[in-house]
Amino acid sequence: MPVMTSRCTTCPFNPDGDPHTRQTVLNRILEASQICHHPALHDKPETHLCRGARDVQLELMHRLKVIPEPTDTAWAEKWKEIGDA
Repeated sequence: MPVMTSRCTTCPFNPDGDPHTRQTVLNRILEASQICHHPALHDKPETHLCRGARDVQLELMHRLKVIPEPTDTAWAEKWKEIGDA
C-alpha cells in the first residue's frame, strides 16, 4: 500500500493533532502500518498509509540502526534486502 506523500491536515502526528489518537496509533505501529483515515472523513476510499505514522516508524528504524537514514528509500531498500534473503 503506498504511503501518503505528506501529512493530512487531520493527522494525529501534526503538532496540533489529537493526542489520544496519536497514542493509540503509536501503541500499534511496531506491529502494523497505519492506514490514513483522512479520505474516509470525505467519503473516499482509504488507499494509502499514514505519512505521520510512517515518519515515526522510519525514525525508530533509523535509531535502531535497521536503516541508515529515516527515509522511504532506505525503508524500501531494506525490504528488498530482506525479501532477497
